[in-house]
Amino acid sequence: TKKRFSLAVEELVASRNGVTYIDAAVKIITDRGLDYSALKRLLTPSLKQKIEDEAVGLNLLKNKKRGNKLPI
Repeated sequence: TKKRFSLAVEELVASRNGVTYIDAAVKIITDRGLDYSALKRLLTPSLKQKIEDEAVGLNLLKNKKRGNKLPI
């Protein structure tokens, strides 16, 4: 379920230093033998936002919501 998946991702990120939300979600999907297309229905809104923020920080997505960010 969404809640169990979200908790598993949060626990993995918290327990291992340096693991990103994207990496944790991929690891859990592969460990459980699920298809990557199942990820969309397993994401809670808060987890989706965290992954989106992480992707914007890694320049994988464009930042739609905020203005330009200075590297300070």
